[in-house]
Amino acid sequence: MQTTNKFSCLIIEDEQPAAELLELYISRMDFMEMKGKFTNATQALKMLNSEKIDLLFLDINLPSISGIDFLRSLSPAPSAIFTTAYSEYAVESFDLEAVDYLLKPISFERFIKAVNRFLKLKNSKNGIENITSNQKEKPFIFIKCEKKMVKLILDEILYFEAQKNYLLIHTETEVYRAHHSISEMEEKIPEDSFLRVHRSFIVAINKVKTFTSNFVEVGNTKIPIGRFFLLSVTSALKKYFQ
Repeated sequence: MQTTNKFSCLIIEDEQPAAELLELYISRMDFMEMKGKFTNATQALKMLNSEKIDLLFLDINLPSISGIDFLRSLSPAPSAIFTTAYSEYAVESFDLEAVDYLLKPISFERFIKAVNRFLKLKNSKNGIENITSNQKEKPFIFIKCEKKMVKLILDEILYFEAQKNYLLIHTETEVYRAHHSISEMEEKIPEDSFLRVHRSFIVAINKVKTFTSNFVEVGNTKIPIGRFFLLSVTSALKKYFQ
């Protein structure tokens, strides 16, 4: 029987409503496991010293020691997503290579964006994540589509298409509709695998069959190349097709 390895995480947050909200959000992610919830950093230290923790949801304004100083003291430090009501710590948090910086109150959509950024970093650093004990699963992202979270395997995506207030995600088997801008999606996906060819289209590079100066062909679809994207598109595709 296969066992599933999840990303382990801790919540270090002294405001109970914020901690409970994060716990709720994490419970919706089937690839994440919350190992503990603490109101200050010193309480969490024992678990950090005894267990492998992949991700911290770390408040900055904590009693005794700030979240920033606490993260700086850890070696090696887990990945961290800072949570705070104050924006002035953003620069300092990113100096510590934090995954993201969430301002309270934290929406589920913004939480998902931060988690996807964590997944993207894990994929880029470690290659394909070892999700199961017996095999490696292909890189993926979670996208909110029609009021539910959908797991999308990156290698199954053909192209993204902007349509007014939403985005169509064309995969090998079906089409999903998400309330994201194409620019937001561009931030979530690996730039070495996807290519913006038009203000309304991003294509999977390895799904391109042919291309001209006017269009790229993905599957049975001809997708226009925008004139402002022509130089970057032809340069990238010529390298790929060498």
